[in-house]
Amino acid sequence: MIGRIDVSLGALRRNARALQRAVAPSKAAFVVKSNAYGHGLVEVARAVAPLADRLCTYSSEEAHCLRAHGIETPIVVLGPVEPAEVSRAVAADLELALWDAGSFARDLGAAAAALGRRARVHLKINTGLNRMGFEPGALPAAVANLLERPAIDVVGVFSHLAAAEELDSPYTMAQLAAFERALTSVREPLAQRGVVPVRHLAASAAALLWPATRLDLCRFGIALYGLWPSAATRLGMPVELDLEPALAYRSEIAVVRSIAAGTPVGYGLTFHAPRDMRIGVVPVGYADGVPRALSNRGAFAVSGARAPIVGRIAMNVSVVDLSAAPQAHPGTAVTLLGRDGDVAITADDWADWSDTINYEIVARLPAEIPRRYVDEFAAP
Repeated sequence: MIGRIDVSLGALRRNARALQRAVAPSKAAFVVKSNAYGHGLVEVARAVAPLADRLCTYSSEEAHCLRAHGIETPIVVLGPVEPAEVSRAVAADLELALWDAGSFARDLGAAAAALGRRARVHLKINTGLNRMGFEPGALPAAVANLLERPAIDVVGVFSHLAAAEELDSPYTMAQLAAFERALTSVREPLAQRGVVPVRHLAASAAALLWPATRLDLCRFGIALYGLWPSAATRLGMPVELDLEPALAYRSEIAVVRSIAAGTPVGYGLTFHAPRDMRIGVVPVGYADGVPRALSNRGAFAVSGARAPIVGRIAMNVSVVDLSAAPQAHPGTAVTLLGRDGDVAITADDWADWSDTINYEIVARLPAEIPRRYVDEFAAP
């Protein structure tokens, strides 16, 4: 075995139910973009679809993959859709994010009319993240334009928050106020057509920390996978919420070497043994999702003990100090992420060692690493 990722479907379902309870009566949408944050698009979606009001992808390709695997839950495509893909998206009954009432809306309406269907859209408003979205002042004209297009249904209105992971976030409240003002400006023309769009603003952090942002629907991404959006989010939760990491990444020792004090290890000779020691060669490296920043800083778990990484992580190889695991031998399991006895190596650990966030750690795990889907994790 070079490396394998195990994903607990039981943990995913428990997380989904816990998040539903935490935000009720608001509904829960589960975000499965970017290969379900590295956990595996189709299997994760299958596990949580029965619990979801909607699923969210970033690309239409991800959504089509879910449809091809029999998932009929409503899917919101949060990112851009190429004009050439519009007809296929409408035919698959995907709900598309819309922040342009110009050529894309015209193409979308024309494609829906040609298919004898109605295109379902979620209008995105820019409330301060300043990426995509209608400016609030432009929303009334855009809505008036869209309401004149008989093949387009406005089913949702949404925005993204920029600073919801902070315990003191006036900016979040300002974005909420901007969102509500924008909605007020179009409520009457929408109501006249009998349109009551689903309002969604909160992703994981806001949904857990800022109840006023929950509105009709909350979009849960990182929290679904048992990871906290930030340490502040976990500390600031007004109620107890247990989230379980749903992913474990394991490999095994390929080679064990005994080296003398002073012996260098790895590229660049950045580590020299401080004493006589045993080291284990693990056949995974930065091409396999292990950040190079863990070199001489991070650790894996071996035989229930923490085994520090020594030397530079290479493209396909890492080396660990086996001093705390004297019985380890070639073939002994190595836990890169997950629990081994009383020792846990988490995505937050990797993120701290790499000066990044847990989102990046799991989302960048290569899709080609085999994933095994289990109800519950087994011991390494």
